[in-house]
Amino acid sequence: MAVLRSRGHEEAGVAPTLSFLEKLNIHTIEGYDVREQVLALVRDHLKPGEFFKKREEVSDGAFRRLARKCELDLLYRVAKADSLGRNADWVPREQWYDAEAQEWFIDRARELEVVTAAPAPILLGRHLLEMGLEPGPRIGEITRAIYEMQLDGRVGSLAEARAAAQEIISRG
Repeated sequence: MAVLRSRGHEEAGVAPTLSFLEKLNIHTIEGYDVREQVLALVRDHLKPGEFFKKREEVSDGAFRRLARKCELDLLYRVAKADSLGRNADWVPREQWYDAEAQEWFIDRARELEVVTAAPAPILLGRHLLEMGLEPGPRIGEITRAIYEMQLDGRVGSLAEARAAAQEIISRG
């Protein structure tokens, strides 16, 4: 039996999803950005399986960055539902739901404490102002750089974040 694939369906699903949300006039609910969350879930619902296939290479930072786009618990549920939908007699067994992949994904997200959100930035603009930096765009550049280091696990405390920021500042 031929292997059935729908390559690119995750990105192709974004436009109809957006249209559907538009018809329902859904944007936010009590400050929660429903639209962006749903679009991210549609766009990234294959990530749990992709991460599992490359689990030896996938960094903690990849999970933390994905958690910036959507809630990983919701992504796990959507990916699991998508996989379970393939468990039909006419679908080749190699495409059936792989519990190991989905459970590995959510276990890793729990371990990294990014199930519902990415970690909050450790270093804030006020910290840079306290360090003597003048207000301006440089503050945003430095806080973003330090946050990327934090997502990669290279910065884990405010002291480390301040030291890394000081290094960036001294380099000019």
